[in-house]
Amino acid sequence: MEYIGKTEAGQPLLHRATTQEGGVLNNIVLNIPHTSINGIFDKTIGRWAHSSFFLNDCVKDWTDWYVDYLFCNDRATAVVFPYSRFVCDAERLIDDEMEKVGQGIIYTEYGLYKRGELSEEARRILLGIWQSHQDQLAQCINTSANPTILLDCHSFPQRMSHYDICIGYNDDWSYHPKLVAMIRDEFKHSGYSVGINTPFSNSITPKANKPYLSVMIEVNKRIYLNEDILHLNPNVRQAMRWFNTIDRLYQKIQAFRFND
Repeated sequence: MEYIGKTEAGQPLLHRATTQEGGVLNNIVLNIPHTSINGIFDKTIGRWAHSSFFLNDCVKDWTDWYVDYLFCNDRATAVVFPYSRFVCDAERLIDDEMEKVGQGIIYTEYGLYKRGELSEEARRILLGIWQSHQDQLAQCINTSANPTILLDCHSFPQRMSHYDICIGYNDDWSYHPKLVAMIRDEFKHSGYSVGINTPFSNSITPKANKPYLSVMIEVNKRIYLNEDILHLNPNVRQAMRWFNTIDRLYQKIQAFRFND
């Protein structure tokens, strides 16, 4: 796998697909926005209190631990956001409705916890970091000669749902029912239970110059992680089942016919 881009100055880390096969293959782009914990206590752009309660109550539950490990594959190009969502949330929108509760692009609070005051310069830096992530996603779409399918990759705490997998989509131009059904069926074929737009819904749609499809895939943390101690599940059979499923799924997504 080829690594391009930068990790400093807020540049997302880009893992570029290197697998080439005969015929026209769809371009798979992975959005991985919430797997990092970097920057939370940075004195300029972090400004969260050094609190074990905050880490245990918020960061532990709402970081998508190891999601890059779960989804990265030589068939896909991954844009991995290099900072914690508590520093800058790459999934939020300009004037996002979550700003009403202090959780827009730049969180000001989360639950009972308040963030320290950010300078105007810090806010400018954070908005630049957010924009850089959107630009990297758009670049992956715009520079591909082949059609693009964007997979929005996340995980969720076990208490949120009994489903193993959540597939989310938007009710707009980015949705293709046959693509969603194919992804659902592939996970079910591997023995995973699947919820559609539950417990979460929708999928990221960055501005791009070319049409593309977008689907969110959320993984219940119980299937790969001990949530209490954040250790990966050591069961080799379960790990093989996951990675074989992902590889088969990516092969089918690469061959998916947009016009069917």
